[in-house]
Amino acid sequence: MRPAVFAFALSLPLAGCVDIGPGSGSSGARTCEQLGWSCGLDGYGTSCGPCFAPLTCASGSCVEPGAQVIFSGATAYALAGGYSGVLFTLPAPARVRFTASSPGLFQVGLFTIADWTLFASGQASGAFVLTNPTPSVSDVIQLGAGTYTLGFRCASAVDACLIRYSLNAVY
Repeated sequence: MRPAVFAFALSLPLAGCVDIGPGSGSSGARTCEQLGWSCGLDGYGTSCGPCFAPLTCASGSCVEPGAQVIFSGATAYALAGGYSGVLFTLPAPARVRFTASSPGLFQVGLFTIADWTLFASGQASGAFVLTNPTPSVSDVIQLGAGTYTLGFRCASAVDACLIRYSLNAVY
């Protein structure tokens, strides 16, 4: 048993010196997945994907002309069966486009603050949009001026969810 411990102790000083892949080196470059981008170029010059007319690429998200990017390539974390949400405010009525993806299944919805409080506590609530459990989603909805929650529920009973999302608005 002593030789195994000795070998482990020798490998520890080297662990901090090894570049283990994209995004981990001293350059600070990140891949499309690490950035949460669906279009544009990542830190290595690799395409993250195209946008199709009339959408254009802005900060890694496909957006409509005149759209204001509210969240781009952001990350939400929810424990297994848990919830995560982010607030955003629309100063005027807007057409809101959101996308989200995760390796696992999750639900996403757009809520008033009051409805989010109910939903996140496991109670019945209203929502402007609420998806079935999915690994990715893209949707558009018209909302009035106000403050809303883009909320996520991890549908896994075992594994936590890491969800990448973007949201933009056209006023």
